[in-house]
Amino acid sequence: MPPNPEVSHKKIAAIAMAAGAGSRFGHQPKSLLQRDGEPLIARQLRLLAEAGIEQTVVVLGHHAPRVAPVLAALKAKPEYAALTWVCNPSPNDGPGSSLRCGLAALPVDLDGVLVLLGDQPLLEVQDIRAVLSAWLDRAPHIELVVPTHAGQPGHPLVFGPQARQAVQAASATTGLRDWRRAHPRQVQSLAVDHLRCTTDIDTQVDVARLAAEHGVSLAWVQSP
Repeated sequence: MPPNPEVSHKKIAAIAMAAGAGSRFGHQPKSLLQRDGEPLIARQLRLLAEAGIEQTVVVLGHHAPRVAPVLAALKAKPEYAALTWVCNPSPNDGPGSSLRCGLAALPVDLDGVLVLLGDQPLLEVQDIRAVLSAWLDRAPHIELVVPTHAGQPGHPLVFGPQARQAVQAASATTGLRDWRRAHPRQVQSLAVDHLRCTTDIDTQVDVARLAAEHGVSLAWVQSP
């Protein structure tokens, strides 16, 4: 699927979050679970590229030695030349800490930053494009666009320079969620009629439910 040229020239970059320990998943890197033979983190990066995002930084943490080789293999391909990754030295400080690591690796003059999770197995390129379209069409005072389903916020989301500055200046355990709660009038919810933006993997029960309810199977790569 060709990139969306309207997005490419708007100076929007992406952060893919993959720093977690997977403590409820046997301390395994959930972003390396494979859907149709493709690691979830590689699938996310492919969807971002198809949506027209040219620059992405992946934030690693607990499982950096296992995930980084997958990223290095992708970066060898021309379409991922701008892919970078960083390692959060304190991933236990929470998503705000990882988000700050990703933001520090991006240019300061961006119009917006898109954030998604490394373990969203149902996400499709149209979901990314829908959030980007809502961001481009937002009212002037809107600083954050977030998809919601049944009242639950999800990813990908996009935020602007003001929210970025606040998050980067926040304390170690403070993140975008705190900014969102403090600035409700600057937040635009994009209601969606599906679970793709609010579904990620936390436990083996989630994997079983994914197969039973959506026909999507996740598995680890089999060693030869």
